[in-house]
Amino acid sequence: MTPQEAIEAAELVEAETRYRLQLARETREATAAREFDRGYSEGYLRAVADCKAAQHGIVRDAALEELRWGPGGREHFADPRPGDFPGRMPAQRRPEPEPELEAEAELA
Repeated sequence: MTPQEAIEAAELVEAETRYRLQLARETREATAAREFDRGYSEGYLRAVADCKAAQHGIVRDAALEELRWGPGGREHFADPRPGDFPGRMPAQRRPEPEPELEAEAELA
């Protein structure tokens, strides 16, 4: 092998190496972009699913609270509801007896 042939062979090897490195870079960039998009989409869908699961839990808890406390929550639990006994009519009520003064005098 002459020195000129050795130089041409070395240049051919260098050109082949440059070509393969460029091909590897382009493949990696294309794959990385595609995998990033896939991972981003999967992560976004997972986040949406987690959010929806939390929302369903909140709705389930709200439904349980409404069953437990009635419509209006704890703040209005003791409010009158349809169908409750309204009490006696004023004409049917008997007057309350006056408190005895003697009982009050004993306490003093």
